[in-house]
Amino acid sequence: MDIEKLAKRKEEVETVPPVNRRSLNDEQLLAALGHKQELQRDFSIWSLGSLCLCLMATWEALSSVVAAALISGGAPCLFYNYIISFAGTVAIALSLAEISSIWPTAGGQYHWVAVLAPRGSRVVASWFTGWISVGGQIVLTASAAFAAGLQFQALITLNHPDTYVPQRWQGMLFYWLVLLYAAAVNIWGSKILPHTNLASGVLHILGFVAIFIVLGVMAPKHSADYVFAQVSNSSGWSSDGVAWLIGLLSSVYPFLGYDAAAHLSEEMPRPSRNVPIAMVGSVVANGIIGFAYCLMLLFSLGDLPSLLESPTGFPFMQLYLNVTKSPAGATILSLVICLIATAANAAGLTSTSRTFWAFARDEATPFAKYFAHVDSKLKVPVRMIVLVSVLQGLLGFIYLGNTTAFNAILSMAIIGMYLSYLLPVVYMVIYGRVKLSKDEYGPFKLGKLGGVLTNVLAIVWLIFAMIFSTFPNFQPVTAQNMNYSTVVLAGWVGGGALYYFFRGRKVYTGPVIETESSALAAIGA
Repeated sequence: MDIEKLAKRKEEVETVPPVNRRSLNDEQLLAALGHKQELQRDFSIWSLGSLCLCLMATWEALSSVVAAALISGGAPCLFYNYIISFAGTVAIALSLAEISSIWPTAGGQYHWVAVLAPRGSRVVASWFTGWISVGGQIVLTASAAFAAGLQFQALITLNHPDTYVPQRWQGMLFYWLVLLYAAAVNIWGSKILPHTNLASGVLHILGFVAIFIVLGVMAPKHSADYVFAQVSNSSGWSSDGVAWLIGLLSSVYPFLGYDAAAHLSEEMPRPSRNVPIAMVGSVVANGIIGFAYCLMLLFSLGDLPSLLESPTGFPFMQLYLNVTKSPAGATILSLVICLIATAANAAGLTSTSRTFWAFARDEATPFAKYFAHVDSKLKVPVRMIVLVSVLQGLLGFIYLGNTTAFNAILSMAIIGMYLSYLLPVVYMVIYGRVKLSKDEYGPFKLGKLGGVLTNVLAIVWLIFAMIFSTFPNFQPVTAQNMNYSTVVLAGWVGGGALYYFFRGRKVYTGPVIETESSALAAIGA
């Protein structure tokens, strides 16, 4: 990039948005934000909402990670932490939805930080926000693939407990198959992607209803005292309070990924209105469904030691087996969760590739021009989809060397995603609410007082959850059960910092922020 071009781009980045954009259509609004329309707007509010529902997969994810809460504090730990996490997540979703209504671009968090941050720090702040967001999404999506792959393997154990001995390398093959499916459907199935997400959303809801009925009718029930009052700490932590808070992992992880709505904003009509609805609506819907499932699950747990010692490695599979008394019945119920985890991985790849692609489009990544390419026939960023899939495949090798890698990846997903949520909300409450006029807000707005209170609640919850997501689940701490989430995050941020120092800061000047000239050009003035 020559000096003259760099200076011009820097001037665009440092321009404060001065225009009213309500008269612009979707393509004109995107042009006003500095980008041309390259992706097709094939997603409806229903298909985007379904994508967010399945990417979060709240009740299914709750089934997969329930063991952490049961070990840390028993049934009450999961129940009360779920309520707290649901409330905190609603505050985050409302905060991000308001910002996305103002600036609906695929870049999401890093673009918002670039707009909201002070002029002197906005470039570096937005770059690191984008880098952290991409890293968090990569491991979040990989964790869904891990869950699906290991669950498919566990189905073999469920049906052949006496003859099948699971091997790690076999789990890796299942993991890679899930990744390959996600890549294939995102590249060659891009035209039907909205429909596959809708179908997954239907399975997500119908599967919940079926399992809820089976547990409600067939499972023996615990007392209310067991669910709401009997604390059981098997983690090795001497403090029940600390152990309880570490169990937050089981209630935070099922609420990750709703920001996907923002990253698909360039692929749906009326994004300023529809993205916030999909984002908040999916959180509320999943939260309510998850709450009902959480209650039924806890009342139906039965013999806890048998669940925690299940040869499948997944307590929910053992629960379904105990309840139905049939490997075939347990397999059918468990398959619903496996399939939704697979769909979550595919949805996550869609969201992650769009974020990373937008980052490359703004010249923030190595080989930016190459990875910012959109296939002219398929109308999707094929190169970025392949890159994300390869990175996830390489990340999977961690599983071969460390039995706690799955939990480490989950924790990295929490701290990475939550940090990317925290930064734009902090900048919004400190700077955005001061400098934005009424006319500059989008259709979805929280109001002056409501916005501040919601933002502050979101910030408090984000910081609180991030802190305890880094603690090891068990005491005493060993090399095998250590929580490596901060190490993984530090490595990702450190590697990014090296790139930014030696190359990135020379070419990245932040996303183009709305200018009067670009807005006028967009409406043909």
